[in-house]
Amino acid sequence: MDSKKIFSLIQKPRLISSSDISELDKLLAEHPYFQTGQLLLAKGLLNIKSVRYNRQLKKAASYSIDRQKLFNLITLDKNQEERTEPYKEDREIEQSLKIGTPLEFHEDEMHSFSEWLVLSNIKKIDRNKDPKRKNLIDNFIDRNISISKPKKERFFKPVDIAKESLIENDNLVTPTLARVYLEQGHYNKAILAYNKLILKYPEKSSFFADQIQLINKLNNK
Repeated sequence: MDSKKIFSLIQKPRLISSSDISELDKLLAEHPYFQTGQLLLAKGLLNIKSVRYNRQLKKAASYSIDRQKLFNLITLDKNQEERTEPYKEDREIEQSLKIGTPLEFHEDEMHSFSEWLVLSNIKKIDRNKDPKRKNLIDNFIDRNISISKPKKERFFKPVDIAKESLIENDNLVTPTLARVYLEQGHYNKAILAYNKLILKYPEKSSFFADQIQLINKLNNK
């Protein structure tokens, strides 16, 4: 569970679901002293009326530095519950936009994939830090096994590809790219992409227009 998801649960504790509880269980198995996680887990178990709740409430209280926060969390009144209704609408919009569903890249969408890499800030693992792996590679090279080198054009720098302008090259715009922007929270870029898709695929203009309308609703909250 990443920090963005945890922040979302903090903002919307009444929406903590069974799947969220499973993720919190995994997180707390590794980091039991994470008090916010313990509090959120207690609230989630209360939401689903789990038999685990009473035991977790005691555990959360033992880990909690400020037990007032725990009390406030588990005693949300009806007025507070009503104020969470906009969050329910947000979730429905996110479901309509398919936010969180797998991104499927096609073979001609290198730009979309590169943009996703850049926006996600994904860094390569430094395999040199693993001495066992380094020895394995050295032994492999020592065998003088001949490996054909891949063609140069197969390698790319995501940052360089992502810098290509959408305004200058509309061919780079695809529905997947629009979803990449949407998943990363770049709503204005997503809207720009969908506007270009309306011109590119006029037969699907009503669908793309609906997507823009939903994003505007989500963005203006």
